[in-house]
Amino acid sequence: MEKVSAACAMDWSIKLEKALRSKNPVRAVEAILETGEKLQQWSKEPEPGTAVYSLFGLVPEEDRLFLNTMLLRLVDAFCYGDKLVKVAVVRVFMSVFKLSRGKSKSECEIWFLSKAKVQNHLEMLKRVKSVYDKGDTEAKALALILFGCWRDFASEFAPVRFLIFTSLVSSHDLEVRSSLFAAGCFCEVADDFALVVLGMLNDMVKFPELMPKTRLAAVRVFAKMGSSHAIANRAFKICMTLMMESSKDDSLVPFLVSLTKLASRYSHLASELAKVIMPFLGEDKSSHVPAAVLRCLQFLIKRGMCFSLVHVTDTAKFSSLLKQAELSPDMQLKALQIFQKILVYKLCLADASELNQLVALVENASQSQIFSSSCLAISILVGIWKEIVRTAEIRSIDVSSTSLPLQLVVLVMDRLTSLAQLCSDPCQVDFALVGEVQDLFNVLHLLVGKQSEVRLLVLDKVRLFLVNLTDGLRKPDGAHELLLGVINYKSKRGVVVRSELLASIHKFLIVFLENVECDNKSVLSQVYEKVKRVTECVRSCTFFDCHTQMIFTLLLHSPVLWGSNNDADGDSGVSLVDDMFNYGIVSLECSTQIIAERNYWPAYRAGVYAARLGAWVTSALIFDKLKTNVQSDINSFWLKSLTYLSHAEGKLQLLLMPKLVSWLRSNSYLPELSKDASGEFAHCVALHEAYMNLQSSLGMLGNIKASSEVFCFQTWFLVLKTRVMETVIDLVECLGLLNQDVCNKKQVTGCNSLKQLPRISIQLQKLAKEFDMLETCFVDIDSSSSSIISTLSLSCSVLAFAAGVVIFIPRFSFHETLPPFTSQIGVCSRLVQDLVQRLWKVDPKICELLSMLVKENESQSCSHVQPRNQVLKVCNKVKMLLSVCRDVLACIHGLQNWSNSMQEEDIMSGIMSEFNKSCRNLLSQAVMKWMQIPFGIPKYFFNIRPCVGAELFALSSDRSKSSPDAMSVEQGFQLSLDLCLQLKNIQQPRVPVRLTKLYCLLYTKLAYHTPTQHGETKRNQKSYSPWRDEDLVEMSGKLFHHAVTKSGKKPEVSGRFDWSIGVSAVVQFQPNERGQGFSSCLLDVSRFPIGSYQIKWLSGCIDQHGSYWNLLPLSGKLVFTVKKAS
Repeated sequence: MEKVSAACAMDWSIKLEKALRSKNPVRAVEAILETGEKLQQWSKEPEPGTAVYSLFGLVPEEDRLFLNTMLLRLVDAFCYGDKLVKVAVVRVFMSVFKLSRGKSKSECEIWFLSKAKVQNHLEMLKRVKSVYDKGDTEAKALALILFGCWRDFASEFAPVRFLIFTSLVSSHDLEVRSSLFAAGCFCEVADDFALVVLGMLNDMVKFPELMPKTRLAAVRVFAKMGSSHAIANRAFKICMTLMMESSKDDSLVPFLVSLTKLASRYSHLASELAKVIMPFLGEDKSSHVPAAVLRCLQFLIKRGMCFSLVHVTDTAKFSSLLKQAELSPDMQLKALQIFQKILVYKLCLADASELNQLVALVENASQSQIFSSSCLAISILVGIWKEIVRTAEIRSIDVSSTSLPLQLVVLVMDRLTSLAQLCSDPCQVDFALVGEVQDLFNVLHLLVGKQSEVRLLVLDKVRLFLVNLTDGLRKPDGAHELLLGVINYKSKRGVVVRSELLASIHKFLIVFLENVECDNKSVLSQVYEKVKRVTECVRSCTFFDCHTQMIFTLLLHSPVLWGSNNDADGDSGVSLVDDMFNYGIVSLECSTQIIAERNYWPAYRAGVYAARLGAWVTSALIFDKLKTNVQSDINSFWLKSLTYLSHAEGKLQLLLMPKLVSWLRSNSYLPELSKDASGEFAHCVALHEAYMNLQSSLGMLGNIKASSEVFCFQTWFLVLKTRVMETVIDLVECLGLLNQDVCNKKQVTGCNSLKQLPRISIQLQKLAKEFDMLETCFVDIDSSSSSIISTLSLSCSVLAFAAGVVIFIPRFSFHETLPPFTSQIGVCSRLVQDLVQRLWKVDPKICELLSMLVKENESQSCSHVQPRNQVLKVCNKVKMLLSVCRDVLACIHGLQNWSNSMQEEDIMSGIMSEFNKSCRNLLSQAVMKWMQIPFGIPKYFFNIRPCVGAELFALSSDRSKSSPDAMSVEQGFQLSLDLCLQLKNIQQPRVPVRLTKLYCLLYTKLAYHTPTQHGETKRNQKSYSPWRDEDLVEMSGKLFHHAVTKSGKKPEVSGRFDWSIGVSAVVQFQPNERGQGFSSCLLDVSRFPIGSYQIKWLSGCIDQHGSYWNLLPLSGKLVFTVKKAS
């Protein structure tokens, strides 16, 4: 458990005292500056509570005592030290003072240097005042700065006020500037002081002999006069008058800055300021004045004053600024940013006619020359268009008549084309150029969106970009072609830059394909053809290496394009099948050549990308070759694990590609995969072999000697994949699926086999929940990985629904095969609810049909609290799973109607054979479709680093002195705990979230009784395996429900887990910057008999986007002892 600053206060105070007593002045300065950094850290931490005092063994208020001691020692150092020491002390207090900027008035009352915190503030003021009285000009200036930093208590001390007033009229400029700083600080908290200073400032600024630096400092004080409305009004008028009386353009800028900061606090002042400064944009002023005006307007907009500017400024004014040739590009860019903000605000109030006028205004602005040379300007213009589209959709206004989207695409692609020509010139290309290309592709992705009509045009433009890039790399010279990218390049610089460009194009195409809506098969076919042309363009250029050619070829395995051959008919279907086979061979040949050239790292990256897209045969070939070319044991086991995983998925994939099997066999590649897969038992054998390979992959991963935190995700993912495969095999063997001969033989005992379906259905649904749990336990997971896991979770839920088809027939009872305390109606309801929660945004029609299967539809009630990372992306994989849902619904309705039409005495004799046949046909088709889907592997699977998690430290509040670390409670009493939740691995740059709230669920029951005493229990964070904890999913559901809904209502539970027989508590923490939170709680264990018991716990958090995440417990379970009452 890391110590908080309050627990370190005594040590810090002692170290500071020792350093200040040292005769070495350098050591004293270093200690002072180091103390300043510690005070800054301390000021950011929450106020310590009783839990902090208890966990660290502190006396209440001890930290405040040592804080005041350190502050007094710093003041003494200022009083008796030399100039360097004095400056160091001032730097310390100035750095802490800056942290108070932007705090509200209530926050300033309790901040680090407030009057409530600094108990000996009078003594500090007196000692520094003595330095002012006896010191020289520099000492007085430093003392005045200290007074300004201590404004919260120094502003009430009359002698200090008098010193500031006298210093304002001093003959020394340094002293005057320091007094102006102190006066500005005091004006922020004291209105009466501000009134006096205002009068002095008016005369001071008008004084002709005042030094320019001093006049600038005086003007800046006006910006700090906003403590009250009356003072701000008066200061604004005085400052405005002084600005208008100024005759030089150079003196306008400081006044503009101060007036802008003052006006940003009150809307009427912002409107008045805008009326005054807007004419400066058109007047004959020096160039820096309009630039300053634009910066001021930007500042007002950032402070939320856009609504005040809309009513006093003309939007067309900023649009016309974009076409003024005399304005610099920077000024035009600022005008465009202001134009965007004002336009977005006007969109909120515009009707149909006004919206069309704004669109015309944007079209007119798009003709500016700035868009031909600035990527940022183009991105701003695209952002404006997206806001217009969003507003039009909300208000049902048609804006399809405008040609602006097409103009924007042409604008972006023209800029990309010009950059492509520069990129082919070795004298002009650099990484800044590559960065601009990447930014433009990001803008293009934002412009195209999901349902844009210009997506086909974009693909054509991307191909032309590649053509221009490749043509620029060729220079005819007789019968040879010289690569210009090599000439004058140092250390393969051109190769690196070119690779970055191609990676940007490839990344854009990946995101582009992920967001293409595939409802229209003809559009999808056109997209496929254009992607194929892009691929052929890359393959035709000999300057591109095999890795580049391979990853572009693998684009045809994109989820949105996969499955198109299954939907095609006739010659089109044959052509697509041939394409998949031919391009599959291309990727295999490229991978073989990469490895032959000993380019192992590009080969590994290509294998990873192939595995992510579900091109398992290619990844199997790469990993199989690489595993023999590594030396370390960790890398060897890792590659062997990937090889077995690729073999497992490749077994199923090759069932659909017999031509590829023949090609592999003829080239002696992958003998394990290229075995004869024909025969009536081919699918069953493939399932068993895939299961064995998954187990081998998991075993290889377990051989790696590393912390379980490093490979936690990988192991958990493989465990779930293995369990799913095992359950599917159980389903296949139970009903004799996938083989007609076996099915016929099992017709006699079909009734007994059908009774196993509810058990299999419940197991599959549990696996779906475990995939959800996996998805929410890693806060740094990327969206593509989250989408793959969501699809895997949906597949388990769909198979569970298909296997549970029998329990939706009310005239058949399966109560004897269900778990204890579980009803048949409850299982039906949970199956439907689970599917509806996943599909309510994907296919509302299916959700309506599902809801009709149960009497009470509870599925919609919880959909609004669904974690963001369980939202599916629609692709052909999801569509195939939806087709299984439709088949199951049709089967259920058919069996229900047939069952209702049968007489009671005919149920067992007539319906069972048909019932068995229908169920087997349904499940056979469902399993076959499931086997055909190449789910791919999450990108996050290849992030090998410690996972983000939490450690929980706890002590009982009433612990004895003899055993302070033991948690115990007397029988009949509640257990009072002081808790510290410590986040681990959260400070890494890769973590894209900022946690705002922390929660922790504690749970114990009599069944957790353990004979081990607390003193013998050792926490071993490496031994924790979340996939082995059967209670984790239920605990996650309860914690999520509490964190998101803030209600005490218990979530629905399965029959095995009953919250009524245990004791639970949910604790909320406020995290500090280091990811620590402290709190206390009570566990009602008063009914527990004497003995030792484990406490299971799970923590969760809410990020800045409002999304919920689980945090893996990286420390062991807590253990407490119930003692006999004394």
